[in-house]
Amino acid sequence: MEYAAWSQTQLKRISIRDGRQVTSVWCSSPSDLPLIVLVHGISGDHAGLVALAHDLVKTHRVAIVDLPGHGKSSAFPLPDATALQQWFNRTIDAIEQKIGPIAAICAHSFGCSAVLDEEMIRRHKIILLNPVPTPSAMYARYSRMIMDSAHFWAHIYNWRGFILLRGMTLAKVRTREAMRRVRWVGWNSRATYSQIVFQSRLVDIILDAGAYKHARSGVALVVCGMFDTTALERDSLDMEEVFGDTRVVFLRGGHLLPIESPGRVASLIREVVVN
Repeated sequence: MEYAAWSQTQLKRISIRDGRQVTSVWCSSPSDLPLIVLVHGISGDHAGLVALAHDLVKTHRVAIVDLPGHGKSSAFPLPDATALQQWFNRTIDAIEQKIGPIAAICAHSFGCSAVLDEEMIRRHKIILLNPVPTPSAMYARYSRMIMDSAHFWAHIYNWRGFILLRGMTLAKVRTREAMRRVRWVGWNSRATYSQIVFQSRLVDIILDAGAYKHARSGVALVVCGMFDTTALERDSLDMEEVFGDTRVVFLRGGHLLPIESPGRVASLIREVVVN
């Protein structure tokens, strides 16, 4: 399936303005179906969730939010996790006004940090895909690796660094469409991204930060990818302890579950919406 062609014809861009800030939301065709909001991870954009959206639109309406400085959304300062969550709260309010009531919110990777406001958890069904909280020691090291890689490729391809990450601050230099496509292909390759993240112990990331402290029994579902079967058995028990009553599902795969297993992830999301 050519997801890029499908998204160009089936997803309409809606701009949400908040002062000088512009957030892009990509929506499927208007319908009376329940609305599911999707949030991508760091260094990605809505394109990384198109495969998942393509499966979900069979039974739901879908809206994909571009994080600040990603995709078509403008970049603006986000000094900490609270600022990121406040931005997302305003965005969700605008989506409900412009599009309609929300049945569930599904966030991937770093995007999970945006949806963890206590009020958001009370108001909506929250689904976390391979959650990456921040700040954490491991994530800080990984962030520096991204920065080093960005500068390295910038010299070769005459690109400017596409991301600056310091603590929770996101700022992205707007780039040409050609670069955006090349970057999307690179980051969505299992050989580069998925093999790096989540091969190490997943639970260490969760326990290393307090980001999920108030969400451990509040989110509706946590879905994690894991290649290592030994770690799978060990981490499944630890994750149950971390998230309390929250359902935790492990799928065989890497960090990019929305691309690797869109059908399985979509099925799990539908179960949450129905229940």
